[in-house]
Amino acid sequence: MNEQTIVVGVGGGDNGRQTLAWAVADAAAAGGRVRVCHVCAADSLLASYGGPIPLSVLELADPPLARAVAAARDRLGGQRVRLHVATGNVGEVLVREAGWGDLIVLGAPQHSGWASRASTTHHVIERAPCPTVVVRSVTDRVRGPFAGQVVVGVDGSAPARAALELGFRFATAHRRPLAGVHVSVAEREDIWFDETTLETHVVEVSEGLVLLADEVEPWQHKYPSVPVRRALYSGRTLPGLLRAAAGARLLVVGDRGRGPTARFVLGSVAHGAVDYAPCPVAVVRDDRAREDSVR
Repeated sequence: MNEQTIVVGVGGGDNGRQTLAWAVADAAAAGGRVRVCHVCAADSLLASYGGPIPLSVLELADPPLARAVAAARDRLGGQRVRLHVATGNVGEVLVREAGWGDLIVLGAPQHSGWASRASTTHHVIERAPCPTVVVRSVTDRVRGPFAGQVVVGVDGSAPARAALELGFRFATAHRRPLAGVHVSVAEREDIWFDETTLETHVVEVSEGLVLLADEVEPWQHKYPSVPVRRALYSGRTLPGLLRAAAGARLLVVGDRGRGPTARFVLGSVAHGAVDYAPCPVAVVRDDRAREDSVR
């Protein structure tokens, strides 16, 4: 993710600090830059200040934000952290500030299910020109077989291939193993195959394992330093991915970009993962330009 700009939405409270901390850690590992986006009231001191805002002014207007920005600059260097202050709708500001090759990072919605669909988080996911990471604390109460790893949903689609690319890049930068997970109602139980130890929990080759091999192997050749597991989970897609992601460092899913009607009738794995996943979630939209990039 070299030279990538991470556009991070920072509000008040612990959620904003946690979101910024995640973005700074990713930039430190991958060599990117951070653009801190803060939306304030039109009559605030920050909104009326012209030009770059000095930390002394930021300290007067918003001391917690000033400390968070100062800490980010201490870790990454002042030239790699920029503060953008705007007024208006938070989601629109984040989408406007991000470009095709960037990454948007923001907090999880306060509500789940259909009550969350009007949230800033879901607004950004549906409209962002680039991948979006939704930051949520990793729960330690339930730890799955891929705890601490990067879990990527694999289904053979173009969005899932883009998700694999982001997942392998993240795993490389953060030196984490990666698990490619395919979920199918045709599977009778959860099984996995470890590429490193050649240990397996399956005695016969299924269509799911063939799909995983076809989809994951090209990225393994491109990122040979990443330890890889392939996993088949039984049942419906969203519950299977949530089981696999218990305790994960990051869950990466592709979004097919269905319209509002289809989302209402069929639901969305990406939006469901954002609402319910027990870890941070990266959502990658359909990008057909990348479909054959490693073929």
